Amino acid sequence: MTMRRAGVFLALFQAGLLLLVGLSFWVERLTSPRLWTLTQPVDPNLPIRGRYVSLRLLVPLSGAETSESTTQSVILQAQGDRLVAQNDGDGERYAGELIRRDGQALVELTEPLALFIPPDVNDPSRRSPTDPLWVEVTLPRSGAPRPIQLGVLRQGRLRPLSLR
Repeated sequence: MTMRRAGVFLALFQAGLLLLVGLSFWVERLTSPRLWTLTQPVDPNLPIRGRYVSLRLLVPLSGAETSESTTQSVILQAQGDRLVAQNDGDGERYAGELIRRDGQALVELTEPLALFIPPDVNDPSRRSPTDPLWVEVTLPRSGAPRPIQLGVLRQGRLRPLSLR
């Protein structure tokens, strides 16, 4: 095999892998539930982070609350069009901290998610505390939730933010 033929073969192989990953995300978005959840933007303070906003999910805790421990191990489930956390049940477990906001128990997931921001758009995570940020995610069978779009709650209705 010549060097040219080997290079073409390698390029086609890599393109096939890229298409396979893209196809799997596309199928996942079609088959997995799409849910909204409250989020807390965090700045990871990295000098080379690109045009991403880091988000920590704030998920309402459903069911019985555990003891006074602030560290929680929860599973994520769909409840209507919202994402909720439960202490009991079978599934993939996520670590988080129990916090209370407006009398509601929330679990702030430890692992942040990254959402791409186009280069010509201002950072949507810089909002006033009275205008909380929401994120729509897909909940795959395994792995962390995957962010799709950001939104805000206005007049009792979630409205997506345009990032274009």
